[in-house]
Amino acid sequence: MLSSVCVVDGVLLAIGGEDQDGSKTSSIYGLHLDEKKWRHVGNLPFACSWVDTLLLSGGGLLMVDGDTQQVLKITVQGKYFCTGIELIKLFSGLAKLFPIGKEADQSQKEADERRLYEEAMTKGYVETSVTKCLILGAAGVGKTHLKHLLLKKDPPQQRVSTGLADNPVRAISFSLAGVSVQEEDDWFVVEDDQALLKVVGGTIRDGGVSMATSLNKVVGSFPKMAIHVSSDGAGVLHPDPTPADVHVTMDTSHQSRTVSIEEELIHHINHSSDKEKLFGVKWIQFIDSGGQLQYHDILPLFFQNPGVAIFVLNLSEELSHHAAIEYYGADGKPVSRPYQSSLSHEQILQHCLGAIRSQDARPLIITVGTHRDAADRCSESIKEKNLKLKALLDAGSFRILCNGERLKEIIFAVNGKTPQEEDRHVSKVLRQKIASMCPQAIKLPIAWFGLEVLLQRSSHDGILSLIECQVCAQSLHIEGDAFSAALHHLVHYNVFLHYPEILPQTVFCDPQVVLTKVTELVEYHHKLLHSPDEGVAAESDLVTFRDHGLLSVELLSKFPKHYTEGLFTPEELLKLLVSVRAIAMTSVGGEFLMPALLPHLDSGQVSKYRQQGTSLRIRPNKGCIPSGLFCCLVAHLLSPTNQSPWKVCMDGDQPLCLYRNCITFELQHTTELVTLVDMFSYILLHVDEMSSQVCREIRCCVHSGIKSACGILKYQGLQFEDGFMCAGASCTSDPSHVAVVVSEKKWKCSIRGHQSGDLSECQLMWFGESGVRRQDPSTSDLLDSEPSLPLLMDKVAKIPSKCWAIGLQLGLTTAELQAICPQQQGLENYHRAFGEIFGEWMRRRSLPYTWRTLINVLRSPSVGEVLLSEQLTSWITRDLTK
Repeated sequence: MLSSVCVVDGVLLAIGGEDQDGSKTSSIYGLHLDEKKWRHVGNLPFACSWVDTLLLSGGGLLMVDGDTQQVLKITVQGKYFCTGIELIKLFSGLAKLFPIGKEADQSQKEADERRLYEEAMTKGYVETSVTKCLILGAAGVGKTHLKHLLLKKDPPQQRVSTGLADNPVRAISFSLAGVSVQEEDDWFVVEDDQALLKVVGGTIRDGGVSMATSLNKVVGSFPKMAIHVSSDGAGVLHPDPTPADVHVTMDTSHQSRTVSIEEELIHHINHSSDKEKLFGVKWIQFIDSGGQLQYHDILPLFFQNPGVAIFVLNLSEELSHHAAIEYYGADGKPVSRPYQSSLSHEQILQHCLGAIRSQDARPLIITVGTHRDAADRCSESIKEKNLKLKALLDAGSFRILCNGERLKEIIFAVNGKTPQEEDRHVSKVLRQKIASMCPQAIKLPIAWFGLEVLLQRSSHDGILSLIECQVCAQSLHIEGDAFSAALHHLVHYNVFLHYPEILPQTVFCDPQVVLTKVTELVEYHHKLLHSPDEGVAAESDLVTFRDHGLLSVELLSKFPKHYTEGLFTPEELLKLLVSVRAIAMTSVGGEFLMPALLPHLDSGQVSKYRQQGTSLRIRPNKGCIPSGLFCCLVAHLLSPTNQSPWKVCMDGDQPLCLYRNCITFELQHTTELVTLVDMFSYILLHVDEMSSQVCREIRCCVHSGIKSACGILKYQGLQFEDGFMCAGASCTSDPSHVAVVVSEKKWKCSIRGHQSGDLSECQLMWFGESGVRRQDPSTSDLLDSEPSLPLLMDKVAKIPSKCWAIGLQLGLTTAELQAICPQQQGLENYHRAFGEIFGEWMRRRSLPYTWRTLINVLRSPSVGEVLLSEQLTSWITRDLTK
C-alpha cells in the first residue's frame, strides 16, 4: 500500500507500507516516466503509518513521519534512482519550516528574521541619547503623583511612602523620518524586560540597527571597568564560549535555571508595533526619590549626575514652611506619627541644589508646584514663590526651565492627585522640554539590551555572580573589554549596581536589592521612634538603633529579604555601607553608626556654638552644605581608615552630644573635646580648650575628611574655605556672616568685601605655628577653569613618548589610542594625536575638563611629568589672567 506519491526531477517517488515479512520498515520506490518501470531504491529504518512529503528546493525530497516527527531527506541522483537516506533529529514543529506556497513564504520570512537577529547581536549598534531625570522634594509634596502624570499613568490609589528611590522607569521619545512624534505626545514606557525586548525587536525589524565591521570602535568609546576574579582561580571562565543560541543554563549553589531570549526576541522582530523602536530615540529615566531627610542624606551615594532635576513643592504651603512628615508603609498604613521637618521647603531645595551643583553634570532645573487647586489658601502667592526661587537659582548659575515666554515664572503648577486637562497639558510641555534636553546620542551595541534582559532573568532574586554575568555575556558574543564596557554602561545609568572594589564578585541586576535594605532601616527606625515601647526595651540592639542609629549584623539579619548565601549577606551589606560612607564603625564592638538616622538638634541648642568667635567655620565657595556631605564626613572621621580615628564622646553609657547636625567627639591621645556642627551654610568646628597643635591637627583632619566625602559623593566642583564669625561693624548682629581667611593673618567679610581685619591669636591657632598657608581663591578658580584646545596643544603637546599614557589617564581605551596613533607607526604624527586625545576628553568629559585634571594626570605615576605639571601650574597662576 502506497501512502505518499510525488515527482522529483522526472522521477515518481512513492512510500510503501510494511514489507510482507512484517518487519518494521517502509519501502521507497522510484518510477522514471520515460521507462514506465518501478524500481525499489531502498528501505526506511521504521514503519510509516502515514507520511507527509514536502519538496525541497535542492531537488531532494523531505518526508516527515506525522507520528514520530522524524524527518528523512532523500536526494535524487542520476535519472532513475534515489540514494542517501539521511535521518535528521527534529524538534517539535520543525516540519512547519518547510511548507509550500504561502507557508514557504512564511518560512523564508522567519529565516530572514533569524538572520537579522544573528547579525544584530554580533555587529549591530544603535545611536540613542540617555538622560537621568531625578525627582526631588520634601515628603508628601506629590513627587510620585507627578511621575505618574508625566508617564501618562493613572494616579496611585493608595498612599505609600517612596523608599530611598524607586528603580528608574524608562520612557522613550521618538523622532522618525525627521518628524518628531513627541509633538503628538506619543511616549512608550519600558516598565519590564518584555517591553524592552519588544523595543529591540522592532528596532531590528525596521532597519534601526547600524552594522559595523567590528564593534571594537563602538565599545572603545566607553570607559573600562575593572573586573576582578578570585586569586585562587575559582570563577576563571572556560575557554570555549557558550553557543550563540543565547540559551544559558545556570548551575550554581544558589539555584539552577535556564534562560533564553532568542525565540522571544525573534518573535518580537515580527510582531513589535511601530512605536517600539530604539532608533531616533531619546531615553528618559525617571527616578522618584524619598522625601524624608534621612533619604536626602543617603541618596547622593547611589544616584549622581542627573541630566534633569525636578524639584517638587506644595503650593498650599510657604517656602519657609517646615512640612509635616508622615511615613506610610507598603500596605498604605502609617508606620509613624507625623513630625515636623527640620528643614523648610526652600532649605531642602538649597540642599539638593548644592549636591547637584557640586557634581560633574549641569542639569536642567525644573520647578513643579503641586496642589494647584489649593494655592490660593497660602499667604505666599505663586508670584512671590517665583521671585524667591528665581533669585535663588539665578545666584547659582543654574540652567532653569521657565514657564512659557514669561522668564520670571519658573513654577509649573499642576494637580497630580486629580489631574484635569490643564494639568495634562502642563505634563505634555514638561515631557517635550525634558526630551529636548537629552544629551548627544551615543552608540550602543544592540546586544547590550539583550544582555540586560538575560542577566535580569538569570539572576537569583536580583543578584548574580560576576562569573555568571560573563557566561551570559559570552552567549551574546560579549567578551573581554566589551563586557566591561557593557557592565559600566548598565551601572552608570543605575540599571544595575556593581561595586568592584567592595564586592567584586557580586552584580546587583536589580538596584532595589541594595536600595530596599536602606529603605528597610529607615522605615523600621520610623516605626520604633514613633511607636510605644512595649517589646523594645528587652532588646538592647533595638534601643540603641532607635535612639542612636547604631546597627549590628544581628539587626540587619532581621530583614532577610534579598540576602543570597555566597553573594550577598548581612556582613557584606555592612561592608558595602561602610565603604560608601553611609555608616561608620564605632568604638563599641560590632556596632556601626548610621548618621542619617540621628535626630536633629534644634537651632536654639546649636546657637551656643556659633556665637564663639574662635570657632572655625569651613564653608563651600558656593551655596550651602550639599546633601549627604556632613553625614559622609562624620563616617570618615570615625572610620579606622582615618589616620587618627575620632570617637563619639560618651557621658557614662550615653553619648554626650550625638545628633545628625551636631556631634561631640574625643580624639585619641588627648582629652580635648571637638564639636562638629552642620550650620547649613557652613561646617563649624568648636574646641573647648584650644592649643595650636590640637587645633591645627583637627582642622587638617576635617579638611581631609571633606575631601574624602566629596570624592565618594562625586562633588568634584566644590571648594571649601576657612573663616570665622565676621567681626565687621555691620555684621556682628548676624552671626551667620563669615569672615573668610584671605591671606596670612588677614580676614575679609564674605558679603561686605570692604570690611577686613587681622586674625586674633586664638584664631591663628587653627593654622599652627607656621601661620596661614592657604591657596588664594582666585588661583583655585583658575585651576578649575576649562582649558582651550589651542592652549592645551601649546603647553602639553610636546612630549610624544607620553601620548598613550596621557590618553589612558584621560579615559581613552587602548583600542581608541591604537586607532589614533598606532604604536607600530612611530610618533611622527604625535601632534595630531594629542589634538584628537584632548578633543575626545573635551567632548566626553569622563573626567572634569579642567586644568587641575590635566595637572593631576601629568603628576600621575604612569605619566611622571612632575616638572611639567609644576611649570603648567606656575604659568596658569601667573599668566592666564593677563
